[in-house]
Amino acid sequence: MKRQTKLLSILLTLTLVLSCTAFAADSGRAINAYKAPEDIIIDGDLSEWNTTSPATINLEEQVVRDPGQWKEKGVEDLSLDIYVMWDEENLYLGAKILDDTPFMYREGFPPDMADSLVLFLSTDPEADPTRTSYTANDWRVTMIIDDYYYNTGIDRDMIEDNKGFETCGEDGDEQVLEDYEACIAEIEGGYTLEIKIPLINLSNENIPVLVPAAGMVVGVDFGMFDLDFPCPGVATVRMQWAGTDTVDTDPSQWGSMTFCD
Repeated sequence: MKRQTKLLSILLTLTLVLSCTAFAADSGRAINAYKAPEDIIIDGDLSEWNTTSPATINLEEQVVRDPGQWKEKGVEDLSLDIYVMWDEENLYLGAKILDDTPFMYREGFPPDMADSLVLFLSTDPEADPTRTSYTANDWRVTMIIDDYYYNTGIDRDMIEDNKGFETCGEDGDEQVLEDYEACIAEIEGGYTLEIKIPLINLSNENIPVLVPAAGMVVGVDFGMFDLDFPCPGVATVRMQWAGTDTVDTDPSQWGSMTFCD
């Protein structure tokens, strides 16, 4: 009986792994998010991460703002691989980022005009992936990378019915995510980044919190802004996994993410 139970467990695990792999292979821009180890520490070190399913942003066609600024140095100016892990309460982001002028931030700069990572996420696994307008369960989360404050913001202005959750942190000088953690480790040509986002931050009394589970699929996308000079009015390159800035208002342009063990 114990042998049969063990065999069944192995078969179920193998089925889940194969289903995750097939989904990623058959669905275009899709990644897998793997279960985080219980002893994960946010220290910028990605050695404990499963990095087999990155969202890669490194192509000229993924530059959606100020392409002339990017073309001069290409991937050395800005390029990145992003990874995702999860547990029942948190989403973890890891990234290897090449940036020839990292950590550019100036007080009063909005996130879209500073070095910042942007997460686009649906917290409704039942959402229609072809919808062309944001619902209350769709999120645009900005995370400034300045090696000091790591301020954050949440954009909600594009949502017709935000169910009481308003835009916050749009000026770049706030930490709006409670118990948020971020850390970098410098490498040649750039840095590695590790982030923890408690999912309770993306909910209120009208919007249920997302509780990830293996096999669940949600919409997701990633972008990054790259400021090279801390001066008002200078070019700030934007790169987007989707290759378009219409993701700001149209979630049908997002990719997808499957939660896996």
